[in-house]
Amino acid sequence: MEYAALAQIYDQIMAGVDYDDWAEYISTLIDRHGGVAAKTALDLACGTGSTALALARRGFDVTGLDLSSAMIAVARSKAQKEGLRGGFMQADMREFTLSAAVGLVTAFQDGLNYLLSEEDIRRTFFSVHRALSPGGLFIFDINRIEKLPQPGSDVACVESEEFTLIFSTTFEQDNIWEIAVTGFVPTAGGLFERFREVHRERAISASEVRAALTMARFIILGEYAAFSLDPPGEAARRIFYVAVKEG
Repeated sequence: MEYAALAQIYDQIMAGVDYDDWAEYISTLIDRHGGVAAKTALDLACGTGSTALALARRGFDVTGLDLSSAMIAVARSKAQKEGLRGGFMQADMREFTLSAAVGLVTAFQDGLNYLLSEEDIRRTFFSVHRALSPGGLFIFDINRIEKLPQPGSDVACVESEEFTLIFSTTFEQDNIWEIAVTGFVPTAGGLFERFREVHRERAISASEVRAALTMARFIILGEYAAFSLDPPGEAARRIFYVAVKEG
């Protein structure tokens, strides 16, 4: 899905996220597991490029990849304004090709949860393996959606001077979490334009992640509760994985 309307206000919605802190945590994980020889990186499901640009500020030559051309357009504009090196490409993370291998691949903030089948996960991991240099690291997170309250459905509203968003969430069969977003954003004429987008995420088990990484010829170096160096406990909502390309 394009998420064209959401791209206009995505950074305002995510204003509370400190992407430089995310980049710092990534650097901590890299240091813990032997570092990345080449400071080249690919950020999957990059959205408007905030994580990619935070890595660029730390000296990485970063490429951001996203399925939405609207998100990519915003990311390119931000990079140009900041004068940061890197590029952005519209592509499907399940099947993509880079012109040159990179030393690091990242995927954060539920990006992989949008893969709605085990086959999608496997295809993505094989594509990541092809994109990495020998010894390159794959660092990503998985949102443990199954840890969220599951009343069946819920409705929430977010309002600001710039937009109004209504979220209707439903837990479906096969561990799917559907979020229908109805939004109202201002137009140049002072009126509001209505849009509706549907997001679907899947609860992905640790055993599925490990099996897919092994099949794609990765060695798992670490599993961590988010933003720590502790192993993920039963209550952990978000798990970070670090894997290295094998062969």
